Amino acid sequence: MDWSRLKAADLRRRATAAVRAEGGLAAMEFALLAPLMIFLFFAVVEGSNALSVSRRVSLAVNTLADLASQETQLSATQADDLFEGVEQIIAQGSIAVDARLVSLIIDPDTDEVVVHWSRDNSGGEPYAPGAVYNDLADASLLDVSSSLVVGEIEYSYVSPLTKALIPSVEFDKIATRWPRRSARVQFCTAPNVCTN
Repeated sequence: MDWSRLKAADLRRRATAAVRAEGGLAAMEFALLAPLMIFLFFAVVEGSNALSVSRRVSLAVNTLADLASQETQLSATQADDLFEGVEQIIAQGSIAVDARLVSLIIDPDTDEVVVHWSRDNSGGEPYAPGAVYNDLADASLLDVSSSLVVGEIEYSYVSPLTKALIPSVEFDKIATRWPRRSARVQFCTAPNVCTN
């Protein structure tokens, strides 16, 4: 008997068995780590998308308040154009967004912040004139002779990738601006029919 041949054959068999065992270990490691890696990939993509939408909603509400505050009189048609523009900032195409413009003043009798006029993107009046407005962070921003233009946007973002797992992410943003060209921005429903 040739012991050297037996030893060489035994070494080959053991080496082949070791290689097969390492291949099985790699497959098991992959099976354990793949779901975690796939989850992390989609979490990063979805987090990035949500952050991008949040930035666009912030830009849209700031643009809405800023453009409205540059006017001395704002017509219904101009307000509708502003709403259409901010919807395009948030997302291209048709989206479900609630956008509002509100002019706030101080009631000289009660010293409360009240609504001067308001308009939303569906053509309605979300706040009645004279209604107390409680969402202003600092009421000391106003005095009796001036007003403050407030833009409000509420948007529900639904991801096209993970809408089955995460139904929607809610964004609710507010921006305020002082009128630039007059003490108060007037809202006009018709030529020469404006708020006072």
